[in-house]
Amino acid sequence: MAGYSCWAKVVENADPDGLNRVKVQMAEEEGCNVTDWIPVVSPYASGDAGLSFLPDIGDQALVVSFDAENAQKAVVGAIWSDGARPPETKENTAADLNKDGKNTLKFFRSKTGNRLIFDDTEGGEKIQLLAADGKTRLEISAADKSLSLAAEHDITIGAKGTLSILAEEVEISSESEVSISADKYQVQADSGYSNNAGDGVSIEGSGIALN
Repeated sequence: MAGYSCWAKVVENADPDGLNRVKVQMAEEEGCNVTDWIPVVSPYASGDAGLSFLPDIGDQALVVSFDAENAQKAVVGAIWSDGARPPETKENTAADLNKDGKNTLKFFRSKTGNRLIFDDTEGGEKIQLLAADGKTRLEISAADKSLSLAAEHDITIGAKGTLSILAEEVEISSESEVSISADKYQVQADSGYSNNAGDGVSIEGSGIALN
């Protein structure tokens, strides 16, 4: 026997069995009823792996039933509405909501504003990972062939082994102080070495050799 599909509103999403199911209030149409816990279709669902996106309570969802007795139902998707508008990146306003008609933005935005953005704008192609404040970010620019990492406060890089930085030029600039602490500190230059200070230079050690 044929099934059906109809719109519904999500009313619960904390599945007590941990199966990422939801309860929905079915639309007031013939053949639609209030559901028990029903699954949410995912493009990838495997043992301890997969893509986990649950609709929020109050979201509109499309529910399908696989038989006329309504015994088997599943949520196959959700829709935006006037009460729940689509998100914007706030990074490329010309392309947000496809206002330029080029459909170049593909992104995920969480409720607090964390964003993963794939921007295919011609001449400005980039991948961005942004925290909710928009100021802590990682950006990979295909157009500029560059990578940038920025934070409002601290950036910590840790490694149990060797941390290597390889580049044609390395520049370190600080508005206040640069501090280096190590059991052994060695500087080697194949051509020239210069150390300039606006005030004084102090060198301390149990033994100092200058050659």
